[in-house]
Amino acid sequence: MAATMNVLARVAFVGALAIAAVLHSGVAPAVAAELTFEQERRIGAREHPLIVQRYGGEYPDPAVRRYVSEVGARVVQAITATPYEFVFSVLDNGDAYAFALPGGYVYITRQMLALANSEAELAAVLAHEVAHITERHANQRNVLQAELRNAPAAQGAAQMHEFTREQELEADAVSIRLMAKAGYDPMAQARFLTTVGLQADLVQRAGEPGPRDPNTHPSIVERVRRAVSLTHEVERDAKGRRDHADAALLAGYMPKDEPQPLSWVTGREPFLRAIDGLVYGRRPSEGMVAGTTYYDTMNRFSFVLPPGFHFSRANRSVGADGPNGASMMFDIQITRTPPTEGIVAYVTRSVSANFELTDIEERVVDGAMPAVFGRARVSGPGGQPAELLIAYVRVTPTAFFRFQFFLPGPPSSGRAERVLDSPMSLRRLTDAEARAITPLRIHVVTVGEGTEIEALAAQMRALDHPLDWLVMLNRLDPGADPKAGDKIKLVVQ
Repeated sequence: MAATMNVLARVAFVGALAIAAVLHSGVAPAVAAELTFEQERRIGAREHPLIVQRYGGEYPDPAVRRYVSEVGARVVQAITATPYEFVFSVLDNGDAYAFALPGGYVYITRQMLALANSEAELAAVLAHEVAHITERHANQRNVLQAELRNAPAAQGAAQMHEFTREQELEADAVSIRLMAKAGYDPMAQARFLTTVGLQADLVQRAGEPGPRDPNTHPSIVERVRRAVSLTHEVERDAKGRRDHADAALLAGYMPKDEPQPLSWVTGREPFLRAIDGLVYGRRPSEGMVAGTTYYDTMNRFSFVLPPGFHFSRANRSVGADGPNGASMMFDIQITRTPPTEGIVAYVTRSVSANFELTDIEERVVDGAMPAVFGRARVSGPGGQPAELLIAYVRVTPTAFFRFQFFLPGPPSSGRAERVLDSPMSLRRLTDAEARAITPLRIHVVTVGEGTEIEALAAQMRALDHPLDWLVMLNRLDPGADPKAGDKIKLVVQ
């Protein structure tokens, strides 16, 4: 089962400290010794603008950014003491993840917000990242990396993987207690992780790789199990404190106006109000999917998939899966200088190292772009015969749009033409057309009396298999209609 937005909403609720990526990417020098608090603050302040720029910039809606900062501040207030001044940033990014920098910098993408269903679930994500910072996990990783510098590669990798897994579980445990102290329902972490698992299932059923590194991060099932167990423990502790406070009040030891322990806050309504209208997935300028159409408004073009195909990857390069094991790849090939030979000679030479093209045909796409179509016999799984169809469409003297279709089995009548209708659908967008293509957004609706779930899913026609995505995004019970008055997240254009 595939979903159009599967890779536009990749989930990585792993709490991975961005400093690890920063230190290993050459943005900052590797640190062997433990950092001081002041060094952490300096690193965070220096890298913060670079991180924001690298991951899409700040989400432009100030109300959304303010709301996230307010929830983060409530979480931080539950910390007894901290040397950090925390900064919470919402990144304008269509992939779902959250991470942190030492020194108090916490980041969450707008796509991560779209997966949550309450303020408490948002608090769970932020608290997990806050825990990474307060527990100084980046420091610990850097010290261990220095110790493993001379160890055999396999041994060092295994030890680092296990160490990272333990840090993730520790951040879960610390964040659950932190959420409870802040008054948020600690069970929200297990609920959100369940949504993560459901989304990952949709992704994997579409043939995409999982969003987490299984070697370095515990499985979702393990994390949910531990989160539920620890939440029950926290709830028992809280109940004991409430019972003690009630007894003290009745005995006259506690004044009546003494603040009493609060009930857990879930905050579904304010959260849904805050994210109503949130941009979902990639923007059209990044390469956006709507139904079976791909749009790239930066490069000003669009195309439609062949019948029976669905997108499995969509950014600057595009992947799609088709019936009976068929697949498609699309990308843009740039040459340093314009090819001196004709387009047929250029395409033949470009693919000759891998296979021999036959049935080469010149065409014109969108009335102006020269193209070359061809096919080759290749081997499929188990050595079975298969066919490869290619199409190169020349967009500029140095740029080609390249389609490649893998079709298992022997050639069949009409199959090639049906598939090659896709590159023939390629068209350049005018400036006005590009401006008119809007991103997908979260739209919160109130369920009416007698509304069936299929009717709600029908409004999400920009997604492939919208019912599956509706159920996952709202964590609904499969097969059950939502009740009148419920608020539901839809993804609409």
